[in-house]
Amino acid sequence: MVAMSSDTGTPAQRPASVHFRPERTNILAALLMIAIAALVVGSAPLYLFWVFLIPLVFIYWIVRARTVVGEKGIEVIYAFRPGRSIAWDDLAGVGFKGARALATTNDGKQYVMPGVSFNSLPKLAEASRGRIPDVLTAGRKAADEKVVIINRDGEEIMLTKEEYAARKRQTNDDINYSPRSNQ
Repeated sequence: MVAMSSDTGTPAQRPASVHFRPERTNILAALLMIAIAALVVGSAPLYLFWVFLIPLVFIYWIVRARTVVGEKGIEVIYAFRPGRSIAWDDLAGVGFKGARALATTNDGKQYVMPGVSFNSLPKLAEASRGRIPDVLTAGRKAADEKVVIINRDGEEIMLTKEEYAARKRQTNDDINYSPRSNQ
């Protein structure tokens, strides 16, 4: 999904810009669409020839659309409309609506960022040199430091290790000093 150099050394060694592109394996889906369309178009080629245009337009979008993150800002390149460059000073934030990543400018306009997904946030944060925060990794680290307790009714509770130890001590004390002991 993301075309990015694995070299994360000094700033002089880092790439000048990082390209986020739609997943190239989508081309396989488009080729499958062409094969299915060939079966349909074969029945009435004079009327259904346009069906081949749908997967071809999809392939063009896959190849053309991308988001480029560099030192100057974010450049969004669309397949069927003019692109947009957003300077770092003009960027208010990055949000997600469904599966779409949106760059929001200070004036409130939102621009879809092709090739960027929620799972590419760590690479987006690295490419932006920290200008876009990586909340995904921060959330994972916070969850890694917690203990998950699943009750019998399926309810999940996340506790810190200290809270879990205190709860376990309390539960053990309740068992040891319970008035309903099994004698």
